[in-house]
Amino acid sequence: MAEIRRSDRTDRAVALFNSGYNCAQATLCAFADRIGIDEKTLRRVASDFGGGMSGTRETCGAVTGMLMALGLIKGYDDVTDTEAKHRLYDEGRGLIDDFTAEFGTVTCAELSSAVAAKFKTHPHPLVACCGSCRACSAFVAYAAGLLESHLE
Repeated sequence: MAEIRRSDRTDRAVALFNSGYNCAQATLCAFADRIGIDEKTLRRVASDFGGGMSGTRETCGAVTGMLMALGLIKGYDDVTDTEAKHRLYDEGRGLIDDFTAEFGTVTCAELSSAVAAKFKTHPHPLVACCGSCRACSAFVAYAAGLLESHLE
């Protein structure tokens, strides 16, 4: 499992989330400086991925935001470059595996019920509790920190 530390990037992701952006927007926009696209555009791209993709409570938005950021930073655009495609998919699966190892699932519904209840009283160590933090901030912080560590 990846060693994740609290950083300016994880703090930025949590601050965005706590200000009202969804988990995908917060995670993706924490990497705006690395991606080189303005935050307004990134917020629009990720706007329908909150709540487990369009509120379906399927794949966690923090995870989809993390994967969007990975693709924008290290992705491929040549459809004939199957090596680049497989390399990116391997990296993405590794990040998903690390997130799953930490929280047991990447499914929003499962995270927001059993796992989230745990973090309401015991915040994840990456999250500085402001007294009004929402449980999903732990997932946002972890996804941002995980990708940051992966990119280093």
